[in-house]
Amino acid sequence: MSKLAVQLYTVREEAGKDFIGTLEKIAALGYEGVEFAGFFDIPANVLKNQLDRLGLTPVGSHTSIEQLVDHLDEVITYNKTIGNSNIVCPWSEVKDEESLELLVAQLKKVVQRLQDEDMILLYHNHDHEFKKIGENYLLDLLFEKCEGLYAEVDTYWVHHAGVDVIEYLMKYKDRVKLIHLKDGIGNELKAIGEGTAPVKQVMELMQKWPIEWVIVENDEPSPTGLKDIERSMICIKNQF
Repeated sequence: MSKLAVQLYTVREEAGKDFIGTLEKIAALGYEGVEFAGFFDIPANVLKNQLDRLGLTPVGSHTSIEQLVDHLDEVITYNKTIGNSNIVCPWSEVKDEESLELLVAQLKKVVQRLQDEDMILLYHNHDHEFKKIGENYLLDLLFEKCEGLYAEVDTYWVHHAGVDVIEYLMKYKDRVKLIHLKDGIGNELKAIGEGTAPVKQVMELMQKWPIEWVIVENDEPSPTGLKDIERSMICIKNQF
């Protein structure tokens, strides 16, 4: 069974006020890992010590394309210090062949540099990458053209795009390294178990796959990020 982590964007409001205190609460809820979406000006060695104290594993870091292109050395140094080897491009505005070629050119350079450091680059999808160019999704073309780029599949956005999540995961079985587990109804995001996304099927698949981390995320948590991930943890413990 995969272990559970939290994408810290879910608790960005709390983390902005008390980053370390928020990590403490996440650990207390039973999550074993965290995926970063910024570091709130905490020095890397300080964060490493706090993660060790709390028994939290850094499972990835969402890093903007601008940071990857313009500040990759700093990104590598910080993440190596905290013990994270998974760098994730969380978003791009890819929409057509021209923007795809630009993105591929940018990411290829990052992939190579990270490989030299025994790190990997992953791409986190939304739903707009499922626009088709000819017979292929933009996301498929990205993986086809960018060798060495791995997938962090956001299962909710695959579902929201009208694509079968399990089929898509199986298609990229060898390239999927991280999973985002997210729920919702239409455009309204929910805690795990409170929406209509195929979270049960995803978790059943994760019991068979050798994927180490499933990452819980909600871009629009209610009433707070911590309350949201608490409900998600209760659901996962009870149902999966």
